[in-house]
Amino acid sequence: MIENEEHKEILIKIAKKLIRKPQSIPTDENEEPTETYVEYLSLMYDLEIAKIVQHLPVYPDGIHITKFAKLVNIDKNELIEKLAEHKKKYFVVSIGRQYALPNPFFVFDAPFVVKENYEGPEAKKFADLSRKFFIEDKYYKKWETSWKGIPYMRVLTVSETIEPGHEILPLEEVYSIIDNNSSFAVIPCPCRLRAGISGVRECTDKYPVENCIQLGATAEMLVQEFGAKKISKEETKAIVKQSAELGLVLATDNTAKFTNIICSCCECCCGVIRGLTRFDNPRAIAKANFISTIDEDLCVACGTCLDRCKFGAITVNDIAQVNPDKCVGCGLCAVTCPNNAIIMKRFERESIPGLN
Repeated sequence: MIENEEHKEILIKIAKKLIRKPQSIPTDENEEPTETYVEYLSLMYDLEIAKIVQHLPVYPDGIHITKFAKLVNIDKNELIEKLAEHKKKYFVVSIGRQYALPNPFFVFDAPFVVKENYEGPEAKKFADLSRKFFIEDKYYKKWETSWKGIPYMRVLTVSETIEPGHEILPLEEVYSIIDNNSSFAVIPCPCRLRAGISGVRECTDKYPVENCIQLGATAEMLVQEFGAKKISKEETKAIVKQSAELGLVLATDNTAKFTNIICSCCECCCGVIRGLTRFDNPRAIAKANFISTIDEDLCVACGTCLDRCKFGAITVNDIAQVNPDKCVGCGLCAVTCPNNAIIMKRFERESIPGLN
């Protein structure tokens, strides 16, 4: 926790380094870091460590350990030792001989990605404080959407439900994303884990936790540095298929480059889906370029799709009907339709940054 005024001032300095980075930090009406966020940072950096790491750049920038040691006037080997525990917790990023502060994404999620953190003595404090500034300080808007209004994540349409024979872009189809990678790891969903640690998780008996898929270099890093579970391509496909069947929305990075993750998102805990289901952010997540389409001859108005839709996009009278303004194109309604009366048809409405 915050030890004294000096500690607080240094933590504010660290927080301000993160403001202009993607996903930024929660700020007050004066664009100052909120008190809750500063208190949260104090769980990562006590006064001694804060005095040192305040000089670090924010990842992906870095500073060589030799230069860093001279800057803070500490013997290089002693400095490496001082930061070893923080590196292990991902509160300090170390790639080779380069050191950096974690970016805002990992400041928010590292306590619920690294096992040593979420099983550690400060886990409940991390969870409660992060939920507090996420909701009360409306950090969710910055977490979900860039200052340009572009969502950081996008919905993936479930593969088996796409209109037969329809040509699609690989980046819009979950199995193709998997096929284009060779390294995979699975970790607990940080969002459901955070909610569970705080004791407010609504989906405890409904959805599993171990289904957050990491891809490529991110997967390798988590396996090597933090002991994440490495899985095969076939296991990865099985996990996302199970997630879709259970009713979890599949999502990934909203970019044509550096796709690092496939999330299995619930409506009550997810940091992005809640922007649509619980909060006031219509640009919380980019919709898929597909839309649920009802075959009127096959639909028997059973209501299965009504129960599956998390976004209020379906109504059922004589047949099911889809509201295109609310449908995000996830395909969950089609996955378990008993009469196969729903297919996903192409519906252009979002551009993927960096695709062209």
